Amino acid sequence: MMMNFRQRHIVFQRTLVLVFLLTLPALLWAGNVAPYQGSRIFWDLSSRSTVFSTGWYARATQLQDGRLMAVCESGGIAVTYSSDKGASWSSPEKIAMAHDNINMCTPDVLQLSDGTIIVTYNPRPKEPYTTDRKFGIRCKRSTDNGRTWGPEIFVYDAQHTFGDGCWEPTLMELPSGELQLYFSNEGIYTSSNEQDISVCRSFDGGLSWSEPEIVCFRAGYRDGMPCPVLLKDQSEIVVIIEDNGWPGVGDFFPTTVRCPLETNWQGYFVDGTSPNRAKTLDFAYCPNATGGAPYLRVLPWGETVMSYQSAYGRSGKLSMYVALGNEEARSFKSMQHPFIVGDEQTVMWNSLCVLDTGVVAAVGGVGNSIEMIKGYPIQTFQAPYAHPVVNGKIARAEGYFNLLGAQVKMGVESGVQTTADFAYDRDSLYFVARVLDRTQNALPGLSGDGVTLLLDVADRCGVSPLDGMYRYFFRLEGTSMLYKGSDERLRWLTSTDNHSRLAVSTATSYYILEAAIPWTDLGCAVAPAGKSLRVNIELQDNRGGSPSIVSESIVDSDTKASWTWMPLYLQPSEEMSIDAQSAASGDGVSMKLQGRTVVIESPQPLLSASAHTTAGQLVGKASGPSTSLKLDIRGAKTVVVSCRLADGTAVSRTLTTAP
Repeated sequence: MMMNFRQRHIVFQRTLVLVFLLTLPALLWAGNVAPYQGSRIFWDLSSRSTVFSTGWYARATQLQDGRLMAVCESGGIAVTYSSDKGASWSSPEKIAMAHDNINMCTPDVLQLSDGTIIVTYNPRPKEPYTTDRKFGIRCKRSTDNGRTWGPEIFVYDAQHTFGDGCWEPTLMELPSGELQLYFSNEGIYTSSNEQDISVCRSFDGGLSWSEPEIVCFRAGYRDGMPCPVLLKDQSEIVVIIEDNGWPGVGDFFPTTVRCPLETNWQGYFVDGTSPNRAKTLDFAYCPNATGGAPYLRVLPWGETVMSYQSAYGRSGKLSMYVALGNEEARSFKSMQHPFIVGDEQTVMWNSLCVLDTGVVAAVGGVGNSIEMIKGYPIQTFQAPYAHPVVNGKIARAEGYFNLLGAQVKMGVESGVQTTADFAYDRDSLYFVARVLDRTQNALPGLSGDGVTLLLDVADRCGVSPLDGMYRYFFRLEGTSMLYKGSDERLRWLTSTDNHSRLAVSTATSYYILEAAIPWTDLGCAVAPAGKSLRVNIELQDNRGGSPSIVSESIVDSDTKASWTWMPLYLQPSEEMSIDAQSAASGDGVSMKLQGRTVVIESPQPLLSASAHTTAGQLVGKASGPSTSLKLDIRGAKTVVVSCRLADGTAVSRTLTTAP
C-alpha cells in the first residue's frame, strides 16, 4: 500500500525515536535525555497567495525599502512587487523578452548593499540550433529600485546545443562587495554528459564579469542547480546543489559543498570524495530526501532553511519539501511540504524568501501559477501572564500570546487549518485551539474530533511517558480525558484526577476549544513562572471515511517522547515575580546584562545556556561545563535566557536591555 506524506513522516519520526532508544543505556529510560534542538516551521495556511497567475521557476527577495520582489520566466523574464509582505502583488512587467528563437529562462534576483538590484537569467536557444545562438548567462541592473532597467550584460556563453549548455544562474554578494554568480555548466564537457558548478565574479556591481571557475565537480555525474549562502558567522560559503552521484541512491539528492570564506574557491574545488561534500538529510531514515532543484537560505539568527522537490510516493508528481538546518547548514530536520495540493498537482522549481522578521516565504510553481505561503520558525512557545475567560471564544483582550490566539499554526499534514495558543495565571494554565472544520464529528469517547495537549511539567525530556508528564484530550463533544505518565509502567495511564475546565463553541466552518488546567492537577503548588515546560499538540479529525481518523502533531514530535516536544516558556510578571521564584527555588543562578552580553554565574556547573527572543528565535548560546557563561544576544531587546545545571535543573528568566 502506498503511504501518503503524513504517514511516511510518522514512520520516519518513529524510526528516529526507535534508533535513539536502542542507543540509550538502560539508566536513561527514566528521562533527562538531551532535548530536541532547533526551530520548527509552523505554516500559516491562510497566508497562501498567488504571485504570478502564470509562470515558471520563481525567485523572491525582500528589498531594502521593505517591499518584496519576485521574478519568474513567463514568455521572458517577468517581475512583480508586493508592498504588504506578499498578500497582494503588482501586475507583472517584462524586463527581458525572447528573441531570435531564444527563450529567457530561470531568473534570480538580488539587491546589493548599495541598493542596486540585479536580475540574472539564462538564454536558451530553441531548435534548429545555430552556432551563433548559444546557451548563456546574462544579467540586468536597476539603480532606481526597479523602476527602470539597464541594458543586457554578458556573463558567459556555453555551446549552442542543448547537451552542452549552461543553466540556472544564482547570485550572492560577499562582505567585501564581490558579487558572485553561480551556475550549472556542461559547456566544457562536449564529449560526455558531465556537468560542474562554476562561479563568475564581479567587482563593479555586475557591470563586468570574470571567466568561470569550477566550484564542484563529481566525475561521471551532473552537479546541478546551485544556490549559495554565506553562513551567519561569515566563516564559510555553502552552496546547495543537486547531486546524482551518491552511491546507493540512484537519484538526485540535495547536497552541500563548502569552502572557507578566506579561501573563496581560489585554486580549490570540491570533488566527489571531498569531506566538504555532504548530504543534507539521512537517506537511511528519510527516503523522501531524494530529489532536485534545491534552494538554501540563512535565517536572521543563523539557522538555515532549505527546500527541494521530490516525487517520492507521489506517482511521479513532484512536490516541494522544506527542512531546517543548524547554523552550519547541517543536520536538516523539521521537514514538511508547505503547499497542500491534490494528488495530480505538482509543486515545482521552488525557492525560499526569508523576511527580515525571520518569516520564511515558500515560493512554488503550483500547476501553471506561482504561489507563496508563509511559515514561522519557532524554537520556544510563550505563555504570558493573563486571565482569559474560559468560554470558548477568543477575544483580543484575553491576553493570549497572539492577539487572535494563533501563536501555533498547524494543518499542512492533515489539511485541517488549526491555530492554538497559551496563557497562565496563579491558578491555571490556559489553552485555546481554533479548528477550521466543516465536517465536525462530536462523537463521545476516543473517536470524535478534538485536540490533545501533552505536557512535560517537570521537563523530564523522556523517551516514554513518565511521572510529571500529562496528556489531555479535549473533545468537541464537550468533555476531556486525562492520562498520566508513569515511571513504573513507562506508558500513559488513564486518570480520573481531572479538574480541568473546558468550554466549546461551534460554527458552520469551525469550532473552538478553550481549557483551564489547574496547576495543582499538574503537581505544582504554584505556577512555575519564569520556567519552561515541554508541550506537544495533536489534532484529531474524524472524517467518517477511510481512514476515518486523520491526525497531525507538531512536526518532529512523538506522543510518547517528551524530548521531541516544544519548550513552553511562562513569561514572568509583576504578579509572579521571577526574582521571588528564583530565590524560592534556591538555584543561586545570577543573570546580568552587560551591554549586549548576558553574564550567567552559578554555584554549580552550567552545562549549557541559550537566549531566545520572545518570538522563540535563538539569538545566543554557550556550552559548559563552567560556573560562568556569557551569551552575545545580537542586539535583541528582550530575551528569554535558559540554562541547564549539572544536576539537571533548568532555569529560565526574561531580561530586557536598557532603552
